[in-house]
Amino acid sequence: MLVVMNTRIQTLIMKLVILISSLVIVQAGVTKRDAQCEGPLVNEVQHSKDVLKTDLDRPYLLTTDFSSNTLYFSYTIKGEEEGFKSAKLNLNTKEFTDIDGVPNGFAQAVDESTHEVYIGGSDGIYKYKPNANKADFFGANGTDIWTIYYKDVLYFSIFPSQFLYTFVDGEITRFKDLEDTLVDSFLIDNENTLFFSNSSGLYSQKKGTKNATNISGEDIRIRGLTKNKDGDVYACVQDGIYTVNKTQHSLEKYVDIDDAFGVAFDNQNNLVYADATNVVRLTPCN
Repeated sequence: MLVVMNTRIQTLIMKLVILISSLVIVQAGVTKRDAQCEGPLVNEVQHSKDVLKTDLDRPYLLTTDFSSNTLYFSYTIKGEEEGFKSAKLNLNTKEFTDIDGVPNGFAQAVDESTHEVYIGGSDGIYKYKPNANKADFFGANGTDIWTIYYKDVLYFSIFPSQFLYTFVDGEITRFKDLEDTLVDSFLIDNENTLFFSNSSGLYSQKKGTKNATNISGEDIRIRGLTKNKDGDVYACVQDGIYTVNKTQHSLEKYVDIDDAFGVAFDNQNNLVYADATNVVRLTPCN
């Protein structure tokens, strides 16, 4: 009887040892995971913060080619005089490449259907060849490009007037929907709704009409607009990234960021943003 009791006690002790060991392993795993996920909460989900590129001066006007998962943007350069430089960042490998051949490369756009890349500089629009890392002059000679966007046709605004134009078959035309409107940032969503910003705020407007609806006032300065892969629209403001609620005609805080300068998404629908010196990606911890 005593032998049986000792055997049961030994078995119980062994189980307790295994259980305690398992708890220690699980706890260690949780601690390690938490340590890797010290990023912000986004939609109540903990995210990890991956710094993709550092030591940049105000990365701006971010846009992604989803086919190659390449981020295009511009940043400030300083030499004898201040200027701008376009660059690309492979979001898979983190390889960073300056884009030469575009004087003061400032604004970037990607044709989502053909994946062609357009860059606006201080003397016009260039078409970029990623494989050759070469930009060829495309059009709008002698114009200083402020913003650029592609959907069906190429849209661009010129500094300092900031009126919006289209470029079709070599012909430049003032965009009639916003003929008398200044445009800082511009985007067309999947339902053909225009979103644009200027010093008086952010607006939405159905394409083909002139009826604009105010989304934000002049107290909120938009630094960039983008769509994720689902077509949802997001706005970059100095204090963070906001989702654009089309139904309520409002901005809703998505994530807090200190001094945000630009916003985009990668081809897995992860948020990519720029602050004053870095390009960062947020990914769900789980």
